[in-house]
Amino acid sequence: MRRTSLFFILAAICATVCLVAQQSTAAETRVLKVGCIDSLTGVMSAGEQPTYAGAKLAVAWINDKGGITVKGVKYKIELISEDPKSMPEGAIAACTKLIEKDKVKFILGGVITPLNVAANSVTGPAGVLRIADYTVMDPEEADPLTFYSNSTVQGMRPMLVYLKEAYPRVKTLAASQPIGGEEYRGKIFRQIAKELGFTVLVSEGYAMDTVDFTPFVQKLLSGKPDAYLFTDGWAVQAGAQTKVLRGLGYKGPIMSTDSEIVSELLAITGPQLGDGYASAAWDMTDPHMKPVFKKEFVPRAVKSGNTDPWQAWGWNTVWILAQGIESAQSLVPADVAKQLRTMKTVETLFGPAPIGGGKTFGTGVKSLICPPQAIFKVKNGKPEFVKWVSTWVP
Repeated sequence: MRRTSLFFILAAICATVCLVAQQSTAAETRVLKVGCIDSLTGVMSAGEQPTYAGAKLAVAWINDKGGITVKGVKYKIELISEDPKSMPEGAIAACTKLIEKDKVKFILGGVITPLNVAANSVTGPAGVLRIADYTVMDPEEADPLTFYSNSTVQGMRPMLVYLKEAYPRVKTLAASQPIGGEEYRGKIFRQIAKELGFTVLVSEGYAMDTVDFTPFVQKLLSGKPDAYLFTDGWAVQAGAQTKVLRGLGYKGPIMSTDSEIVSELLAITGPQLGDGYASAAWDMTDPHMKPVFKKEFVPRAVKSGNTDPWQAWGWNTVWILAQGIESAQSLVPADVAKQLRTMKTVETLFGPAPIGGGKTFGTGVKSLICPPQAIFKVKNGKPEFVKWVSTWVP
């Protein structure tokens, strides 16, 4: 009888141990599906392929550290990509598939206004939280469940302040940007410029597929501006215009209020023509970059064989989402959104970032993450660190 009782006791203990082990294993392998709508094809792919690559780097980094913990349960992130093909209808199709088929509650990605508006038309009604890469602060892009990790306006004030400091005689400006968003981007730029004592003589937009910028640059120079500024765009366009400017004999300062990476512009202009250029961005090799950037992001990028600096944007969207979820201790998108708006700052590769944008968007709801940026200028044909600046937008 005693042997029989002992047998049953041991059997019960074994069963309990097995059950606990199974539950532990299940917890360790629990998965959080996160969608991504960075454009991998189409006109925006040159800029968004790197952000997708950066998101994958961040996912691996977080998973290697054990994943996200919510109420004692560990979740490993599974990133599911759908290509919107740089088109609004593509963004709608991508978000719809991710939500209806893959059952995601969180989506990353989105840069240009038409795609952001299209994505929000699906994610908002579905109660899905999205962290996009970029906004021009068009009010149509605003949505209670959408956050933006960068904007075209966040570098305007710090770069104009720097312009005033570095070139106190500059009074008049010419502003260049791609077509689209001028109503909001241009209005904000002119307002900040006026506050700082500048006059914007002309602000013009160009088509993204422009090859010969000579007529465009000549038009902007017709008023003889003291400084020529890029308020949006990519290095390929900024570099092409800089070459034309210097070729026409323009000797004034050339700056970007947008995050244009100095080393990328120099790769297009060459070291001599780049002198006088400055922007608030980052640099993959500069020792002034923040510890996580230098010790985690760069080594992983190098190991992957892809050192495109724009991977930083994709990394930040994943990291911001992970922080929001862990701080909220919830996988409910509305809870995470609410928690993000109560957090004083979130960590980014560029340092702690406050959340603002409610006044500028006109909604009163904070949805713009404003990471610090480092101003770099060209000196002797090379990028040189100037200082870190705050990019907070009210």
